[in-house]
Amino acid sequence: MTLISINNTPGYSCGSEAVSVIKTGEWRFVTPVKIDGLSPCRQDCPLGSSIPNWLDAVKRDDWAGAWEILSKTNPFPALTGHVCFNPCTINCNRRQIDQEIDIPGLEKAIGRWREKNYRPLNKKKPARGKVAVVGAGPAGLSCAYYLNKAGYELTVYEKSASIGGVPALGIPRYRLPEEVVRREAEMLREDGVSFVLNSALGRDFTLEDLYGVHDRIFLAIGAWVPRKAQIPGEEADGVRAALEFLENCNRNAVKNVKGMVVVIGGGNAAIDSARSALRLPDVSGVTLLYRRSREEMPADQREVAAAEEEGVNLIFNAAPREIKVNEGRACSIDFNHSRSAAGELVVDPKQKGSLECDTIITALGHEPDYTALGVMKTPGVVLAGGDLTGGPANVPEAIRTGRVAAEAIIGQLEGVSGQDPEKISNKAVTFEQLNLAAAGVLQKCGRQEDPRQEAERCLGCGSCNSCGVCYTFCPDLAVNTMNGRFELNLDYCKGCGICVTECPARALLMEGGRRW
Repeated sequence: MTLISINNTPGYSCGSEAVSVIKTGEWRFVTPVKIDGLSPCRQDCPLGSSIPNWLDAVKRDDWAGAWEILSKTNPFPALTGHVCFNPCTINCNRRQIDQEIDIPGLEKAIGRWREKNYRPLNKKKPARGKVAVVGAGPAGLSCAYYLNKAGYELTVYEKSASIGGVPALGIPRYRLPEEVVRREAEMLREDGVSFVLNSALGRDFTLEDLYGVHDRIFLAIGAWVPRKAQIPGEEADGVRAALEFLENCNRNAVKNVKGMVVVIGGGNAAIDSARSALRLPDVSGVTLLYRRSREEMPADQREVAAAEEEGVNLIFNAAPREIKVNEGRACSIDFNHSRSAAGELVVDPKQKGSLECDTIITALGHEPDYTALGVMKTPGVVLAGGDLTGGPANVPEAIRTGRVAAEAIIGQLEGVSGQDPEKISNKAVTFEQLNLAAAGVLQKCGRQEDPRQEAERCLGCGSCNSCGVCYTFCPDLAVNTMNGRFELNLDYCKGCGICVTECPARALLMEGGRRW
């Protein structure tokens, strides 16, 4: 064993440092180790975000640290905090006590902090390469963010006059304020990303044109071509596609939408269209027709409930049959009763219904304009992501594909293997596995308005949440505090394992052998 004189012992105190002069760590045969376990929120997050880790940073008032952790997987928390449907909260273990953590609210708080403390990137070194991104939606902007941060020269081409894609054009302002998307675009510009607006692939330039002056191309043109209902009368006046309608709503350019409105579809765009139509001054009522049951609706059920509370009439198991036309304009819609059987839609022609209406909005999905891609005669590498590869998806999924594309481009151009920080493969920590008794009696409480207090409600679930139980129970004072975090001092750890047994979040485990 090693003996150290008490006098002049570095760091000796009666507080956080060990008072023993004997380095009992030399006795250790097994070692406690911090782990980064899989929490239910991280498992369910489309971005694979280390949610408990950045929540812990918020709890410690370390906003810079929270942004650093979160931005590794999500550079636009202000955006996702507004529009993500939050699958991360569905299985939150805190729900077993009172209420799930307000993860989207805390994402917004980090987004606000980032905007307030934003400083443009200092890019003095020559660019590591030139990359063209086609499409300024979430996937394209995500790819541009990560490549620009890595030192590449980025040019983003966008066919519309706005930056942001569906969030800017197709998500209602009551869900996503305009200034959120605008500020994200401004920060990207200030960081050095170039944007060429009103410039469409296949109309104003070709892939061949881009590849001649760029090292790589990332295609994220989105899915904007509306699918047809394939029923008589759908070409009549008064029938319009959901994204076009929502874009006009955001531009305050809606015309001739009044009286009774019928929305066809069961996705989020259908719900957004119904709720937006209900807000128009000349609309007297809105009915949504969906061909399957409520339980089978792909739309977020919270949004469905909100639409119903606002006054949208929902009719399920109704398959549109024909749009009736009077003097060139849609005046009613006929439908049949339908049901699902073994995954197939079965329509009963004998059970019929009809609704009079003044406007019909079709929200049956969209697909990319593949004709815009053209043909590349010159051999080259083109990557694609977002809606172009996986079909219409949500904003977090699009952001992830942009990040993965950026990592792939860096790997290709620099000969390194980039890895997408996907979800950990092991099972998520369950509520029953947590050792909450060690942390004392947890007081039931609802969500807190203060972000730090709300973050303190997080149970950690596989990750250290700075609760201090290991510090309290360690018999050898082998746990130190540093900037609000608790760290193991292996000089004095005998490997008794009490910290592992008592850890509420199950963020420690014992490994065989002595480690220094």
